[in-house]
Amino acid sequence: MRISDKAIVLQSIKLGDRKFLVKLYTKQHGLLTLACSVGKSSGAKIKFSAIQALNLLQVEMIVKQNKEVQQLLEASCYYVYDKIPNSFTKLSIAQFLNELMLKCLKEQQANEHLYEFIETCLCYLNDEEQHFVNLHLYFLTELTKYLGIEPQNNYSDQNKFFDCREGCFTAYSIASPLGLTAEESVLFSEFLKINCLQVQVSHAQRVALIDIFLAYYKQHLPAFNELKSLEVLKTVLA
Repeated sequence: MRISDKAIVLQSIKLGDRKFLVKLYTKQHGLLTLACSVGKSSGAKIKFSAIQALNLLQVEMIVKQNKEVQQLLEASCYYVYDKIPNSFTKLSIAQFLNELMLKCLKEQQANEHLYEFIETCLCYLNDEEQHFVNLHLYFLTELTKYLGIEPQNNYSDQNKFFDCREGCFTAYSIASPLGLTAEESVLFSEFLKINCLQVQVSHAQRVALIDIFLAYYKQHLPAFNELKSLEVLKTVLA
């Protein structure tokens, strides 16, 4: 069946001279893997520039049930990043978000609210001039809600230690990476309360929060391993 949809490019893999395998997260059909041919002419239905990672596309596809690889017929950007390519900081955050989504978005079911959340974050990263350096932390926090692994912020005088396995604060300290120290637990709880793009966070706190979130993700998502873009991001945001 031929369908139209919006899509976010997660990955493009070259198969031949003009053949590509593209992984898309679509608004109405969830995660899809599609084969396509790219062209260089002005009239080409799909150009190489369109299938670059994180591009926001309007697409035409042939989608058949019980088929692993679908067919991408047409693709064009409905939003163009004009600022991200010119900022190494924004590029580093974008690469981190891209790699994170590749590891987290595994289900094929559609989730229009998740699509709109990702779309909004990517446009914000491009458009915002000042308050974008915490976007990856905001994204990590909000994504847990869509993945069904949202941590419970029940920090108290009795429950001072976060348990990454249980997703809540408990009275007992558990060694890393299964749990957080008292200091890390306070930081995590305070950030979960605010979770604001404009909150003031020091470089040391930002690095600690990234490590906390990734430790938490590893406990709840199968085969979630190290992100190659992490060290670059930490360096750039120093």
